[in-house]
Amino acid sequence: MLPSALPSHEAAYALTVHKSQGSELDEAHVLLPEADTPLLTRELLYTAVSRARERVTLYGPAAVLARGVQRRTRRESGLAERLQRPD
Repeated sequence: MLPSALPSHEAAYALTVHKSQGSELDEAHVLLPEADTPLLTRELLYTAVSRARERVTLYGPAAVLARGVQRRTRRESGLAERLQRPD
């Protein structure tokens, strides 16, 4: 089939959530993992859904989404303790 015979369409691209940071799209589709994973956190989900200006669609198990929303990223840099220590 010749490209000219195809119906009108727009190119689509797949990005990871991390690669999409700083991007803004009219519409985003987010594919969740089939099983819960510690990498799926509230902050990652926020980054994913906030890329869309008009519409976002999530695909995946509701239980995985619910668990991801409940999980917060824990940062353990030790910076707070270092700043509180007198020199």
